[in-house]
Amino acid sequence: MKLSGKVALITGASRGIGKAIAKVLNENGATVYLVARDAEKLSVVTHEIDPTGDTAFSCVCDITSETSIYEMFKRFKADNISFDILVNAAGIAKSSAIENLSLEQWDQVLDTNITAQMVLAKHCFEDMKEKGGGKIINIASILGTVASPGMSAYSASKGAVIMFTKTLAVELAKYNIQANAIAPGYINTDMTKKMMSDKELSQRLVARTPAGRLGDPEDVAKVALFLATEDSNYVTGAVIPVDGGMSVALM
Repeated sequence: MKLSGKVALITGASRGIGKAIAKVLNENGATVYLVARDAEKLSVVTHEIDPTGDTAFSCVCDITSETSIYEMFKRFKADNISFDILVNAAGIAKSSAIENLSLEQWDQVLDTNITAQMVLAKHCFEDMKEKGGGKIINIASILGTVASPGMSAYSASKGAVIMFTKTLAVELAKYNIQANAIAPGYINTDMTKKMMSDKELSQRLVARTPAGRLGDPEDVAKVALFLATEDSNYVTGAVIPVDGGMSVALM
């Protein structure tokens, strides 16, 4: 298997895109450490991915807390666990017009969607440098390059993810570490469930998507698998849209 012997850390792994990525990496040989805040849900997903408990492990952590991340990596170090692959899949969205957007909402979105990615990348960098290479995969969004009303905090965070990833790619190339981003379009996840329950809006989004459907978490996971393997060793600084063609279609 392509990822045999590799160890991956995946945030936002208790659901949606993060869960799908953790599953496909594990199916391809990686030992996976799933990170999320909900211990109960995380435990269920981890057992679902690997009922034996040998190759998938739960890591309860609040990634918006630098202290919580530090304590998690302290435990990893004590157990001689180091990472070849980091997938920053955790993310939240707060829809609010600018006149109603509070600083608390803004900070919550940016702390989760971009600041945590930076802190986690810093911690994993030392492992990857010591191992002679690694893969950093950040989940961005097509809303990091195009605007949607009410999504200023989310779009700002995802735009930052894109530029953070490109800068990482340039800085870390000399260590044989590849950093890439995936920019999903509208994917069927818990985050989009409420929006997709609006039948008229859902039909409008599908009509604007050349592929003729909304995406599934597995569509994103398959791209993450490519970016996690040696097949992508000469790919770095890329932002790969997984949106059924929405971002390139005029109508």
